[in-house]
Amino acid sequence: METDFAPSEQLAEPPQIRLRESENNETEPRAAGTIYKVAIGLQTDSNLPRDNMWVTPHFYDRAGTQSPTQLATQIAGAMTAWLGAPFRGQVKVYHQDFNPSVPHNPLATVDFGTVGSFVTSVGPREIALCLSYFAGQNTKRYRGRLYIPHAWMRLGGGSPSPVPAVRPTSSQMAIVMTFAANILIPPAANGMEWRVASTVDKVSRLVTDYWCDDEWDIIRSRGLRGTTRQAAKT
Repeated sequence: METDFAPSEQLAEPPQIRLRESENNETEPRAAGTIYKVAIGLQTDSNLPRDNMWVTPHFYDRAGTQSPTQLATQIAGAMTAWLGAPFRGQVKVYHQDFNPSVPHNPLATVDFGTVGSFVTSVGPREIALCLSYFAGQNTKRYRGRLYIPHAWMRLGGGSPSPVPAVRPTSSQMAIVMTFAANILIPPAANGMEWRVASTVDKVSRLVTDYWCDDEWDIIRSRGLRGTTRQAAKT
């Protein structure tokens, strides 16, 4: 039977969520008021570490009842449901203390999906749709953006989104909106709130509004690296 998945995606093994063994994994809640940066990655076009594409939302712990490991596990589970296919990915949770000079090791790392399964691009790899959001007012230090790669976008049954046209379709925009609705907002049920984190003010603010426009964006800081290069001198 034909499918819309690449051979690497046609795996019978069900997707799994696995806590990566590390002495740094925190299974106890931190104090209420802790701010977390969460890195959500998905293997794209290969299983090489360089081809793991990331987005980094922030969460604020208002209850002090959920551990970093629980937060990572919850988001990993939401990602597998949103994708609708057993793609390989990872969730890392960091403490956000707005101190870039201090090393920040992950507080928890959770792998999800089936080993060997990765998303395949059907257009330029840096094409993305922007999920824009703000906290109360759409001004500096109150707003943020997450660039959701086109390769991540799946339609009914987990099939790949079509090759990008001049403008994204309403279905493609809706997929980005469900990323927020299904992955970023639900942690509030366990005391974690999706936030805008301001490195200038060194505070976080509760997201109140989010949207997706009908225009493509690019991800230049996506972490993917080229395999060949052409160069010249004048």
